[in-house]
Amino acid sequence: MNILDKFLGNEVFFRKAELSMVETFVSFLFSKKIKKGECILKEGDVNNKIFYIQSGFFRVFKTDEGKEVNTWFVKEGDFIMSVNSFHKEIPSIETIESLEDGEVLSIRKELYYKLIRSNHKLALFAINELMVNLCEYQTQCNFLRHMSAEDRYLYLVKSHSNILERISQKHLASFIGVEITYLNKIIKNLV
Repeated sequence: MNILDKFLGNEVFFRKAELSMVETFVSFLFSKKIKKGECILKEGDVNNKIFYIQSGFFRVFKTDEGKEVNTWFVKEGDFIMSVNSFHKEIPSIETIESLEDGEVLSIRKELYYKLIRSNHKLALFAINELMVNLCEYQTQCNFLRHMSAEDRYLYLVKSHSNILERISQKHLASFIGVEITYLNKIIKNLV
């Protein structure tokens, strides 16, 4: 999703007549083509940028006892960062890796804060995006704490089928916390 459409798609914050203001903000964003397998953030690095997925599909994962554990997936139209690393300026415990060729837009933390301090509509938009992500995070917390692997899979089928269409069974199994053979049993039993 084009970032201009993201900003102008919700007229609560920006109206079409404010296109030039939104374009000015967008002009501060850095665009980068990303190849499949490339990381926009690596575990141990301090996350000092907010990323917007212009195109492509990415996974967020951490390493636990030498094993990669997927914690979420992001697609075009999503903002992404390692929140603790960004806010607290500490090394990230997560890696963000591209699963497809794509394009990301990014803005450095200092510039982002300067821009949202100077424009209340931009600040309100940022708060709204933060709330959307917090709602998703809360859902994920409940999802991971209280559901069986079968229920996690069904939740993804019902609520995030677009993710299932774009990830490998290896990444899906890692996300719901099972081995691939058990994931295959889950899928087979539900068909």
